[in-house]
Amino acid sequence: MTIPFSGQHYTKFVENTKDIDSDTFLVTFEGDDDSLCPLNWSFRMRAFTTLMFACCTFGPQFSSSAFGPAVQEIAQLYKVSREVATLGVSLFLIGIGLGPMIFAPLSEVYGRKIGCLIPFFISGLFSIGAGTADNIQTVIIMRFFQGLLGGAPVSNSGGVLGDLWRPEARGVALVFYAFVVAGGPTIAPVIGASMTVTIHRTGWMWVQYLCAIYTFFITFAIAFFVPETYHPVILQRKARRLRMTTQNWAWHSRLDEWDLTFKDILSKHLTRPFLMLITPIVAAMCTYGAFAFGILYLEIIAIPQEFQVVRSWPKITSTLPLLGMMLGVTIGGVMNINVGRRYARILRANNGKAVPEARLAAMKFGAFILPIGLFIFGWTSDPKYPWIAPVIGITVMTTVFSTIFQGCLNYMVDSFLRFSVSAIAATTLARSCFAAGFSLFGTIMFNNLGVPWGASLIGFIALAMIPIPFIFDRYGEAIRKRNPYAAQVM
Repeated sequence: MTIPFSGQHYTKFVENTKDIDSDTFLVTFEGDDDSLCPLNWSFRMRAFTTLMFACCTFGPQFSSSAFGPAVQEIAQLYKVSREVATLGVSLFLIGIGLGPMIFAPLSEVYGRKIGCLIPFFISGLFSIGAGTADNIQTVIIMRFFQGLLGGAPVSNSGGVLGDLWRPEARGVALVFYAFVVAGGPTIAPVIGASMTVTIHRTGWMWVQYLCAIYTFFITFAIAFFVPETYHPVILQRKARRLRMTTQNWAWHSRLDEWDLTFKDILSKHLTRPFLMLITPIVAAMCTYGAFAFGILYLEIIAIPQEFQVVRSWPKITSTLPLLGMMLGVTIGGVMNINVGRRYARILRANNGKAVPEARLAAMKFGAFILPIGLFIFGWTSDPKYPWIAPVIGITVMTTVFSTIFQGCLNYMVDSFLRFSVSAIAATTLARSCFAAGFSLFGTIMFNNLGVPWGASLIGFIALAMIPIPFIFDRYGEAIRKRNPYAAQVM
């Protein structure tokens, strides 16, 4: 029903409405054009909010790989093996994977800003702790908690996009989200290597301080300039204003009807991402998206090694081919935008009802091209080939990575719209575990097998995963109908 803000009107209304069903006082948005609803904010405000949460997501993604170029220096400083020093990257990534499983469901109860900014700010403190540590154990522990708390915006930002954008525009918005998620790790090693080389002995510490400064700046910017986007919390605040204005305590929102105990939060919300992870849709899409994301971190490990060890390039210069990954992410983003426009036409033809399987078009293309990029990179790594040859393979890999990652993300959001944050949290856990494993064994694998066969091994696994998007394109609707979460939004 329409709920005006005039206190006098409400007082009169309440005096003349007795014995009315409680839904009479249920606060909702005033139709499809209510300006209070984030879906109806101005384009400028929605774009600004998207940008700020994208910047929030960029922070932990940047921190995850900026530490990588300092691994050798840290190993020498604390007299440990390179594999032990690499735990500073791997455990950070595991933390990023676990963080959303904790904070994403809480954001569906208390709002996006609380669920995102508080842990994000604390992660900045752990970043300082890692930079000031005087032993390797403290560095690793601080990095884990930095990732754990920094993982909060990774999934919450995806939920924000669901709050702000309608299905026909959400795909394009998710392109920019995915660009940040993939782009952060690609440029961070270049900056991290530059600081490590130019600032003698303490360069890796300043990488940590830089991450902390960025975290604090973005936290305060969002806290003061970005409003809450989660619809139930907005309606809860509207109901609170109405109660104060009208002195009628019957006004309430759906969120006010929840009588949550800590046991409820633990059993119904914190466990939801784990329960979703064992369903066929989430398990398959998470595995494929996580595998592609793991390849991204494998590239981050393998590329500097290929150019520094095999081609004898200097440390900073050997990270520059990573910019080919940024180019690939950009090209993939353009492809995804075009796919999003095609999806908008399909959505209009379907009367605005989401068609998740239509999101898989670019993903099916990328499934075939990903192993080709891996084989090009691996078998042109020999110095007898010009440096541009493996960079072409890198660009091809990252381009189709974007289409696969974006396809998985879009499919999950459209399939589990009501529970999209929990679905993204499950995806984040899977991809972070793959990335942690790939970054840890990547160096060992390429040392033992060589770059050609190491890349080929991953390429063969990519070949085996090609059927996944085709299976869901053919049987996805039937599978979603049997899913306890997806069936609620069909």
